[in-house]
Amino acid sequence: MKKVLNSALALTAIALLSGCAGAAFNRVSITANRHITIGQELIDLQAAYEKGIINDTEYAQTKQNILHFAEQIGNIDLDGDD
Repeated sequence: MKKVLNSALALTAIALLSGCAGAAFNRVSITANRHITIGQELIDLQAAYEKGIINDTEYAQTKQNILHFAEQIGNIDLDGDD
């Protein structure tokens, strides 16, 4: 009986440990797709500002973030260097 119990515990331990080890190799890859244009983001941002949903600081920072992102992906040139 003790041998059966030890075998059962060993099998349970193996099953649990293999699950944990396997989980380390299961990586999730996330891809972000933009379905909104930079222009539309700026229009939406302006509308939120005009409606009082965001304040001056939030508006300025978010606008800068949008323009910086656009520059990084090559949509616009903020420096004026064509």
